Amino acid sequence: MNATPDHPELDQLSADLAGLLGRIGLDPSGERPTRRDRIDIRFAAAAARHPGRVAAQDSEDQATYLELDWLADDIARRLSGRTGPGSAVAVRAQRSCTAAAAVVGAMRTGAAVLPLEPGHNAGLQEFLMRDAGAGTVISDGGLLRDEIPVAKAGRFVIAVRPEAAVRREVPPETAFLALPSGDDPGRAPAVRPVTHLDVLSWVDACVPMLETGPDDVWTYFHSLSLDLGMREMWGPLLSGGRAVVVERETASDAREFARLLAEREVTVLTQLPSAFSRLTVAARGSSLPALRHVLLSDERVDAPVLAEWRASGIAPQAVVRDVSGPPTVL
Repeated sequence: MNATPDHPELDQLSADLAGLLGRIGLDPSGERPTRRDRIDIRFAAAAARHPGRVAAQDSEDQATYLELDWLADDIARRLSGRTGPGSAVAVRAQRSCTAAAAVVGAMRTGAAVLPLEPGHNAGLQEFLMRDAGAGTVISDGGLLRDEIPVAKAGRFVIAVRPEAAVRREVPPETAFLALPSGDDPGRAPAVRPVTHLDVLSWVDACVPMLETGPDDVWTYFHSLSLDLGMREMWGPLLSGGRAVVVERETASDAREFARLLAEREVTVLTQLPSAFSRLTVAARGSSLPALRHVLLSDERVDAPVLAEWRASGIAPQAVVRDVSGPPTVL
């Protein structure tokens, strides 16, 4: 890391972080980490390179890479002995600038993350936690019945649950337990494992191709309970960029979302094509000169919507790609 003579406190923080990286097998002075197979390790490397940069911001606050790394480490310490490899931790996090710390903290124990939205039906949450065998919860959105708080880290409460009725051994390479898509009403919902490699392969395909880096601003629009949300968060946070958290009310109002894109000078936008269609209509007459990349995924892309987007001149510099599979320029 570069020396910071005017900020000796950052020197100490950087030294502390360098020690952490050494313990997990990374060289903080190197260009690339020696281990690149886990999201939490890759995030630690990004925090070592960009400690004072803003990693994420919401409508009320922001957090630097080092602040998120510290919080993640605190969460991991408080989870110690309660979970570990082969198990799952439920993360019930609001859309905020610190949500990523809860995810990384759980991963640092070796556990997989079961993402839950605070607004999800309590019965569905209970079912999914039983199906995943999640005995521990990290929440900043309240606790459910029978969840017993045992520790606190920042705004997050760590709670334990009664012995799960259904236990499962989670493969050690699992990063997330994805929620059911709901597209097959004839089947009971069941979580499925998404590996660290699944997520990192998407990041490693997109970031070099887009030539994005610390100066880029990405949206964090989708819920972590969606596959796209699992991938979207890590584009900026593993490349030194900044994630702008799109809160639920703004995400549901395409006109407000278009205003946010302009105000925060977003350069990389990730969208489901259905949401992109609504944005195209709402942003008519707007200008998004900073936007360089639009990444569409997980749904069919309608040619008329693309034609309308281009004709509108909303973002004349933006290249639109389908990233559901190998990235394709549309």
